[in-house]
Amino acid sequence: MMNWIQFVPTTDAHLIATLNRSIHEHHVAMNPHFFAPYDEENVREAFEPLMTKPEHHFEWIHVDDERVGYVWFEEKVSEANAFRHAVRVVHIRHISIEPRFKRKGYGRLAVERVEQFAKAHGFESIELDYWNQNEQAALFYEELGFEPKRQIVTKSIKGEG
Repeated sequence: MMNWIQFVPTTDAHLIATLNRSIHEHHVAMNPHFFAPYDEENVREAFEPLMTKPEHHFEWIHVDDERVGYVWFEEKVSEANAFRHAVRVVHIRHISIEPRFKRKGYGRLAVERVEQFAKAHGFESIELDYWNQNEQAALFYEELGFEPKRQIVTKSIKGEG
């Protein structure tokens, strides 16, 4: 049961790198040929420059006295050009919930938090992506009202002559 919950903005790369472990290891298990093994120091170093950019937002989820996880989202804004209209969207990069807190509604609250941010800042949509084989993520996001927008396909040419 959820009690007192707060989303706390942070620029603490060490904290986010620590909370990133479970989601990163999940990605490695799903796709070990793509994702590098989790290395807390490397992850921290990757987050540090992103945390200095005003369009990137990192918030850790604080419930009672526990660190439950984090959400990382980005404001994506670009001008119109000859091929498309201007783009203003909030992109959810990560939602990471510690394993012992999964399936308790914290991921849903993280999405709601991003929706609140988007509405308050004049964005009309949020987007995210996940790996096709992550069926749990697909069901979760569909349940929250997300719809497919674009399909990315790949073709392996390894070993072709």
